[in-house]
Amino acid sequence: MHLSTFMEQCNSMGASDEDAKVVYLRAFAFSLACKAKTWLQSHPNKSLNTWEEVVEKFIARFFPPSKFISTKSAIATFSQGSKEPLCETWERFKALLLRCPNHNFDDAAQLYIFNSGLKP
Repeated sequence: MHLSTFMEQCNSMGASDEDAKVVYLRAFAFSLACKAKTWLQSHPNKSLNTWEEVVEKFIARFFPPSKFISTKSAIATFSQGSKEPLCETWERFKALLLRCPNHNFDDAAQLYIFNSGLKP
């Protein structure tokens, strides 16, 4: 969620895709606090050279495989609550997808999972 919000804020500056990655690298440290800032500062200078490396290592540290598997499983087995309105069900499903940005479910799979989890 932090990465998504951070990138959304940076993208509001209107930079091109390649320039945006430079902005991400320069501004990311300012978006962090506490444990996350300590984590970033623990890397030797110049050891994170690309935005992709930062994202990969950030996700590995703060979204470990066990959490990934748990969240991806929650998406794959999604179902509507017994008295949950459709609009709340949709919001909950979207929130699950946001909690696991690297879930790798394409749009068709997401639609199938959501539809399959709906009550008649």
